[in-house]
Amino acid sequence: MKGILLSIFVIFLLVSCTSKTSYETRSAQLPDDIKNEIKPFPVDIKDEMLFPTKLLSEKYTVDFGYTSEPVNDPNGNIVLSYFIYADEKSDWNITINTFHNPSSPSHEFKNNEIVKLKNGIEATYSETKNGLQRVVLWTDDNSTHEISLIENPERNKPIYTKEEFLEVVSTFK
Repeated sequence: MKGILLSIFVIFLLVSCTSKTSYETRSAQLPDDIKNEIKPFPVDIKDEMLFPTKLLSEKYTVDFGYTSEPVNDPNGNIVLSYFIYADEKSDWNITINTFHNPSSPSHEFKNNEIVKLKNGIEATYSETKNGLQRVVLWTDDNSTHEISLIENPERNKPIYTKEEFLEVVSTFK
């Protein structure tokens, strides 16, 4: 009897540790107008979307958009969804692109580096020569995720380090 209960407990523990956090939980911090825009999307598309649990500052705005076939049809084939988080002081913006079919983004940097995020994901990291734009990219089973940080181009050098950016990317769920 103890063996059966232990087996059931282990199975429950494994299932709960490997299950993905629900869209509703992950998107809780989004403004209501964006949640309403996403509401008609299929569950599998919502499940592929990523949301930060930490950003580089506490005050920011968020915008959402998507590309579909037919155009602007939330019930059509959602090809790309994106969120743009912008610092209220214009120090940075972070764009989260999710290509809902594994694909390559339209641009690549020359100095790619493979990094392992704290959440266990292996990703490609790139940055521009001046470090004001950084990108992390990875593909999972059904989608490709591209997260970019763009700092204020009026600066000569970045105010955020590669490590700070990767820390933020590691919190995405």
